[in-house]
Amino acid sequence: MPLLALSLAFTAVVFGSAAPASAAAVTINLCAVPGSFDPLPTTNPSLSIPIWGFATTTTPGVCTAAAPTLPGPQLTVTEGDSVTLSVTNALPAGHSITLEADGIDFAPGADSAAPGAVVTRTFTASAAGTYLYESGGDAGLQEAMGLYGALLVRPAVAGRAYDAANSNYDRESVLVLSAVDPAYNAAAAPVAHNYAATYWLINGRSYPDTAAVLGSPGQRVLLRYLNAGYDNTTMSLLGAREWVYARDSRPLNNPFDAVAETFPAGATEDTFVTVPAGAAPSQFGFPLFNRQLHLTNGTQMATSPTPVTGGGMLTFLHP
Repeated sequence: MPLLALSLAFTAVVFGSAAPASAAAVTINLCAVPGSFDPLPTTNPSLSIPIWGFATTTTPGVCTAAAPTLPGPQLTVTEGDSVTLSVTNALPAGHSITLEADGIDFAPGADSAAPGAVVTRTFTASAAGTYLYESGGDAGLQEAMGLYGALLVRPAVAGRAYDAANSNYDRESVLVLSAVDPAYNAAAAPVAHNYAATYWLINGRSYPDTAAVLGSPGQRVLLRYLNAGYDNTTMSLLGAREWVYARDSRPLNNPFDAVAETFPAGATEDTFVTVPAGAAPSQFGFPLFNRQLHLTNGTQMATSPTPVTGGGMLTFLHP
């Protein structure tokens, strides 16, 4: 059966014994539609920021019931699958979409769609890894509106990030890193010089509403980073080291330990952390945060443009 996993939050999956999976024909239908989201649904449930986002649909061309999410639906296929990915453009008039995914070798064909049209791309999931899919429309500025998501290609053997046995893990967390400028999105007319992010997000949420990364003492946790923002991002994990294993879905010849790691805009990175055996459950755990200190939630525009600190791109690894 095709494997298609849809998720807005962190994935914490515990695998049993490894077993090979079979390649399949997978069809994925999405819509690119206007909508809204709240990066602080618990802390500030009245906040509503306009977005253009991806949503699932059962039938290409039919987006009337599609509700976009930020990030877009998490797409999961298995190495060797033959994948057909169709996206219907339900954006406002004048905005074409361009379907892109760095590292994915799409078959020749049209890669864009005007409003009301459908773009269909096909590919063979030939290499396991973590990929970022997005719309490159409006000179690549639609990503700032929210048109991006994670595409995971799993190897045939469950419980591994890649084909090699040393990429095994007990749990995984997918961390889509991005930012949003509510004023830019409200204009709904992407213009580069008007963009100034004020909310910094992990999977579409700002702290304290970000979801925790879960892992018991001694467990090996896979962290899949996807930088869907416009600047280099450095993530730091206090109290534990990460083993940097792959960049842009390419395993490194010499993986290395790091307490902080920087990856460029549009890049993906896979790291492993073994939860310290002596770690005890606590209220917070190990902080995982943006080293550039993008730890803000909006601005207090009524009085001054001072950022509201104490939030942003921050979560915790909980033993």
